[in-house]
Amino acid sequence: MELELILPAQHHREQVEDYKRKFIAELSTISGVGIHGAGSLSDMSFDEWLTECEDHQAGRNLPEGFVPATQFIAIRKSDNKVVGTFAIRHSLTPHLERIGGHIGYSVAPDERRKGYATQMLQLGIDECKKLGIHQIRITCLKDNIASAGVIKKFNAIHDGDAEFDGKVLDRYWIV
Repeated sequence: MELELILPAQHHREQVEDYKRKFIAELSTISGVGIHGAGSLSDMSFDEWLTECEDHQAGRNLPEGFVPATQFIAIRKSDNKVVGTFAIRHSLTPHLERIGGHIGYSVAPDERRKGYATQMLQLGIDECKKLGIHQIRITCLKDNIASAGVIKKFNAIHDGDAEFDGKVLDRYWIV
């Protein structure tokens, strides 16, 4: 694999901030959603985000309705560039099972259509298994054909739709 999922650390600051800037520029042209698979990165400083990542992985300072989660960044091995973010929720509430899932991820706008989402999802499935998660819930916006295509590569079982915040989500299980 060309990528690896690693825990973010202080020495990733510049790259993560660059990643965030690219997304903020893109998000300004679409309806304001955050950076999928990046926790609250779009809303806070790098230091605050890093603390949040560490806290959430340990199950500390979780907002109501949140569950412990591990935050990764996807690094391209050839040049150590951050090309994506990937988060795994360790468990699901009924609400998260309906509209969220175990996995959230995104690929940098300038790194899309290179197969990175597929690599990230494979690595993420491997990480889920290490955490004892063998039935993985994953969702995507119904109109996100690229994401649905990636999910379907893993023999995901479509489990209907759900509506959230006026948007329709496709729901899948990867087993």
